[in-house]
Amino acid sequence: MMSDPKTIPRAIRLILISRFLERVADHATNIAEMVIYMVESKMVRHSIA
Repeated sequence: MMSDPKTIPRAIRLILISRFLERVADHATNIAEMVIYMVESKMVRHSIA
């Protein structure tokens, strides 16, 4: 990266995108846990698969 400074903005974008995708996945997990609770009255939070 240091040999070609033009790659730095692309690398930063990739890091931010991966962080945002992780947050989306966390939100999807939370929604799924809430739906399971509403449908089955079962708490699945923090359970080990």
